[in-house]
Formats: sequence, C-alpha cells, structure tokens
Amino acid sequence: MEIAGQNAELPEIRRRTRLFALLVLLVFGGLAARLFYLQVLEGDAFYRVTADSVIRTEVLPAVRGELRDRRGRVLATTRPSYNVQVVPSRLEEVTYRQLLGYLADHDEELPDWETFRERVAERLDRPFVLATDVSRETMSQLETSLESRGVSVMTEARRHYPHGPLAAHTLGYLNEVSAEEVRTLKEEGYRPGDLVGRTGIEKQWEPYLRGRKGFRKYVVPRRGVDPADIRIEDLVEGPTQVDSVPGEHLVLTIDLDVQKLVERALAAQRAAAAVVVEVDTGRILAMVSRPGFDPNVMSGRLSAEAAGRLFNDPFRPLRDRTLSDTFNPGSTFKVISALTALEDGILTTEDRTKCNRFVQVGRRRFHCTKAHSVVNLMQAVLQSCNVYFYELGMHPGIMDRLARHATEFGLGVPSGLGINGEQAGFVPSEQWHREREAALNAQAVGPQGFMIGHALNTAIGEGATRVTPTQMALVYAAIAKDGTLWLPQIIERIESADGKVLEEFPPRVRRQLTVRPETLALLRKALVGVVNDPKGTAYRARSPRVLVAGKTGTAQVGTSRGRAGELPPLYARLDHAWFAGFAPADAPKIAFAVLVEHGGHGGDVAAPVASQIAERYMDLVAEREHAETAASDPKPSLVGRAGPSAKVP
Repeated sequence: MEIAGQNAELPEIRRRTRLFALLVLLVFGGLAARLFYLQVLEGDAFYRVTADSVIRTEVLPAVRGELRDRRGRVLATTRPSYNVQVVPSRLEEVTYRQLLGYLADHDEELPDWETFRERVAERLDRPFVLATDVSRETMSQLETSLESRGVSVMTEARRHYPHGPLAAHTLGYLNEVSAEEVRTLKEEGYRPGDLVGRTGIEKQWEPYLRGRKGFRKYVVPRRGVDPADIRIEDLVEGPTQVDSVPGEHLVLTIDLDVQKLVERALAAQRAAAAVVVEVDTGRILAMVSRPGFDPNVMSGRLSAEAAGRLFNDPFRPLRDRTLSDTFNPGSTFKVISALTALEDGILTTEDRTKCNRFVQVGRRRFHCTKAHSVVNLMQAVLQSCNVYFYELGMHPGIMDRLARHATEFGLGVPSGLGINGEQAGFVPSEQWHREREAALNAQAVGPQGFMIGHALNTAIGEGATRVTPTQMALVYAAIAKDGTLWLPQIIERIESADGKVLEEFPPRVRRQLTVRPETLALLRKALVGVVNDPKGTAYRARSPRVLVAGKTGTAQVGTSRGRAGELPPLYARLDHAWFAGFAPADAPKIAFAVLVEHGGHGGDVAAPVASQIAERYMDLVAEREHAETAASDPKPSLVGRAGPSAKVP
C-alpha cells in the first residue's frame, strides 16, 4: 500500500521538478540575455560612460602679452603669484592661528578665527583663498609645516607693473570678471576667476593681450584600474590637448624716460595732467594724470580700506585727466581766436585796441587782468590781453567762425586714442545757444539764447568751450608742424610672443589744416614772445637752455567750492592753470599741454612745469645722441690683441 502511494505521487514530483527547472532556466536565461545586451550590444556605450566619469579636463591658461615702451622696456608683464588656500572643513582653530602667525607681515587684512568661520559657513568643503601674493619665504614655510592640515599654496599668473603708479591711467589695470560678465563673455572663453582689462590700454587692447587658453584631457586612475590600460585617445573624440597661445605684446609710443621726467615735473601738484606729443609723428611720448594709483594694487585683491581711500578721495585718483575730463582752455584758446581773426580777414596785424582793463557790454563788464594800454594782435597774444579778444568777440558771426576753426584743429571731437572713455570736449556755436534757449524755455527755466557775451567768453576760452589736455597738445603740435594735425598714436606695433612684428602703425595725418603759412609763422613768433619777451605772461618760466614757445591760460572756476564741497574751499576757488606749447621753438621736437587743476595762474604754475619738461627732454635727447655717437665711433683701444687679419705697419 505504501509503495502504491509513493508511485501515485511520482508524477506530481516530476511535474514540480520540471517547473522548477524551467523557472531556473528562465531566470538564468534572462540574466544571460541581459549580460549579452550589456556586454555585447551596448558594451561600447557603457564603457564610454564609465570612462567619461574619470576623464578630467585641465585648462591651460594663456600668458597675457606685455606692454612695452617704444625702446622695448617692460611696462606691464605677468609674474607668478603664490596664494594661500584653505579647506575650511579640514582646518582646525589651532592651525588657523598658526597660519595667521606665518602671515603676520602680509599686507592684506586677515580675519580672526570667528570671522573666518562666519565667512565660510556655507562653503566648508570648498577651497577658500585666504591670502594672495605671499612671499616665497612664506610659501616655503607653509608648505613644510601646514600643508597636510588643510592649507595649501597655489600658484597663479599675476599682472605686474614694474614701475608701480607710472603711467597708471594710460596702461590701465585688470581685475576678475563678475558673474554677469561670465554669462555674457562665456562664448569668448571667459570663466570664473579670469581677469579682464578694466581701464586704459589693458581694456582697449584686451583681445590682443589675453591670448587663447588651451586644455589637456587626462584620465584619473580609479581603484583597481591600471592607467596604462586606458588610452585617453580611445575615450574622447577630437584632440586631447590644445596648447595655450600667449597674448601679443604691444609696443607703445610711450617713452619710459620721458614719462618719468614728466611725472617728476608734476610731482608737487595735487591734481594735474600733462601730455607730451612728438611733433613729427603725433605719437604720444608721455601722459600723466595726478593723483595716480598703483595698478598692482588695483589688479590684486583690493581691501575695503584701500578701496575706500581710492574711491572716496576728493581728488579722484582713478580719473584720467588727460582724456576723461574736460576743462575750459582759458587763454590757451586765444591762438584759435587770433588765427580766426587773421584767416577770416576780421583783423590785421596792424589793428590795435586800447585796453583799459575792461569792456562794458550793456550792464555787464568783461574784465582783463590789467590795463594793457594799446595792443595789436601780436602783443595781445604775448600779454594775453582779454580786451583785445573781447573786441574780436563783438564781430558779427564770430561764434561760428571760432567754432569752425576750433573744430578743424580737432576740438569738440575725440582725438581717436580710444581709451578711458575719451571725452570729445565742446565748441559752442550760435546755433547751439539758440537750441539751448529753446530747450530751457520748454522747461520753463528762463531765457538764455545767444547773447554777445557768449561770443566774448568764447574768444578768451571761457563759457561753454571745453577741451582735454590731449587735444590742446595736438593743437600746438599742429601749429609747430606747419598745420599738420596728427591722428595721435599710443600703439606703435604689435609683436608676437617670440618677437615677430605682426603689425605696425605708421604715423597718420588726420588732416592738413587750411591755414596760411604766414598766419602760422606769426602765431609761432607770438608764442615765442609769450615765454621769452619781458612782457610775456610766461617770461618768469623761460629756460636759459631751451627756446620754449607756448601760451599760458588761467581758466576761471568761479566761486565754486568744487565737487559738492569735497575739496578744500580755498583750493577749490583757485582757477585752473594751463600752459600749452612746443620746444625747441626754432626746430620743434615735442608739443605739450600742462594743466594744474585749481593751480592758479598759468604763467606762475603751469608754465614752469612745461619749461622743466622741455629742458629735461632736450637733456635726454643730448644724452642719447652722445651715447649713440660713442657707440658708433668708439675710441681705439690700446688694450687687447689684433685680430687674425690685422696688419701691423
């Protein structure tokens, strides 16, 4: 009975066994199919995904091009900078205090432990740059003592201006791109942490200077993977490495020696500007704006204290007075007025005016500096007689004539240098005054319009006329160069990193002025008298060694207390002192304009600076000529031996 029972269960056991075997077969079959799919059909794709997860791309930064003076001397370059970086989550308080001890002599203000922890509270695991540009000695100390405790030293390229504040406004400075700029400049290759030119040549010529970044792709070895078994070329499409391309070097027209001598000549002035132009080319040899700033500081991490000093300084050290500010030209404009009178046949050199110290127009008196008695045009320029030019200003239509000649000399439009938001200045006309009247009446401000007083003020360089020192230097260069108005240049050529000349910029004439040679000759003679005639307004600034020609100017600033009362009241009430001219007067090499803001009388303050510049420049020329002569014609040496081909008589 028992055997019969067992036999009866066998079919059921066999059925279950077959079902179980089938189930096992299905499971392993599915696994096999999945394995075949992953390893054979999609193997390459999954291998690539896996490989991608360990591929890294290293950006290879480009070295920024240098700025050099016209003799090849470096004005801006790039050097390594050592920055202290910490990982907050790994940094203990005792280590941080030790770190502050190592950085005790560092210029940057570093936070205490509590302040530091507050700053990094939301970024504990991300590296934090604590101090920039530490010394090599500090770097070595940190690397040997604290490197394993969350402190590391990173090296980066840093812009360096070896002459500090010299020519700072012209050269400009860099700083880091903002988050907004990264979004807009991403297509041009800018990334967070990159530097970009902010002012001056650094900004204007940024595309040439910055170069092009490269990259290198590499595989990070993973646990259990032999890096020798992985070829990066098999894992990525396209190149695995592209070298960076260094930026191009710019050779400027600036002459370092001339720049230095102009800086020294202006060193005693609190706010001033000077521009020196080469008469034969229109190239800028020097541009100085005071007060200045150190672009090394501006290109690094600017502390709140340093930023406060710079941005709150009432003398505005970041403002480029050579290009970005405009001023009344004062009597330096009288050369335009005199030229207008002669060229348009309004006055002759024989016409005379009696100066009793003022001119009465209606109920208003227009004053002169003193009673000059009877003067002609030559004497009016030489002595800067306002009354003579007031009489000229009463001639019908004179405003538009002055505007036409001033514009031909390049006033009222940018010179073309293109840096630092160059201002155009302004030359008023009768039409401008009428339009201004209409606008003011529309605003119920009151009637203005064109009045004869506007023409009188314009004739002596006051009123609405505004110029930059750069423009005035070019005006006087044109007078010295027989009416050739140059397009000013600040870049002489572009060179590749290996010294190959890529592009040169020869001098370019902006226009040849339609002024008669005899008119220009007369003006030059009058300008020589301004400095060298005992009655000239700059006679006390004459040089015993260099024949300087030029015109003084004392531009009124009224009773203004200056920029919102920020300047010292007595200082702010002083007029702006001008002198514009050229030297040597008999064979001009340089033209210049000097402006001393709130300096007082041009003959007392600006003219001596200009004479000093002319003297030192001619000394420099003589030294160089002497050195070149000595180099080309060395004296025979009695020491040494004769060469193989030398014959002894």
